[in-house]
Amino acid sequence: MSVTEKPQRRGALGKGITSLLGDFSENPKANHTSVSAAAAAKSEDADLPRGLLYVDVLSIEPNPAQPRKLFEEKALTELATSLRQDGFLQPIVVSRLEEKPGKYMIVAGERRWRASQLAGLKEVPVIVKEGAADDLLRLALIENIQRQDLNIIEEAEAYSALIKDYGLTQEQCADRVGKDRTTVTNALRLLSLPKELQDDLLEDRLTMGHGRALLSLEDKKLILRARDSVIKKQMNVRQTEQLCKSLKRGGDLSDRPRVPKNQADLEYLADNLKSKLRTKVKILGNGVRGKIEISYFSAQELERL
Repeated sequence: MSVTEKPQRRGALGKGITSLLGDFSENPKANHTSVSAAAAAKSEDADLPRGLLYVDVLSIEPNPAQPRKLFEEKALTELATSLRQDGFLQPIVVSRLEEKPGKYMIVAGERRWRASQLAGLKEVPVIVKEGAADDLLRLALIENIQRQDLNIIEEAEAYSALIKDYGLTQEQCADRVGKDRTTVTNALRLLSLPKELQDDLLEDRLTMGHGRALLSLEDKKLILRARDSVIKKQMNVRQTEQLCKSLKRGGDLSDRPRVPKNQADLEYLADNLKSKLRTKVKILGNGVRGKIEISYFSAQELERL
């Protein structure tokens, strides 16, 4: 197996991904030269990053700390087509598996690895990162939280792993991933929801706002009954909050909570934006005019937005 070494190029990166890739950017816009598994391995003139290897795609294993649970089939198919036609814009970052000679574990780039298999590629370009396994896993976890469009449950499980497996406090966890501590705390609370409801959030049947409202009921059976009603009646977050308040006062599930139309619409839109942007969003005004306030709590989060 050969190592191809060529001059490196610098891109504008955060320190986390730079420590993973060195000077080779994970940002496709910063690297216009693709790495073709079929052609670039044979080309002495290819503009490749230092230390790049080509390895058997079957010698690579997924990272157990990867927070993403769902990989959209359509997006993977599109990426596979791109890899076949144009090659890799960036290599997969891996570490060696000491207990399995000749095997590697993904540190960053599982989507590319999955898509390369769909594309029928036998070999893929990788950069092997050396270092303590725990350090690499922790860094990979942080990078996934910072860079990927994770579902809120995937994000919460990633926070939980950082806290439990690496001894971080919620404050330290928030600081590492460039989030507000309240964002981390609210996400972690969702992991106490019944599995059925976590699955709803994971598969986008309900939003984080729905989950937080239902969590206030505390009793698992009541939460599940309310959840069924919310889905059946297609309640927005404000209506779900009103329902939960009614249930805590001894009400029942028979009536749909009533909320003024303009208020309900604006709060529904704000909640959708919160779920998509993963930060605080306020919509102030009425159905005709107003303003949207989007909060950020670090330079990394501003760049992400």
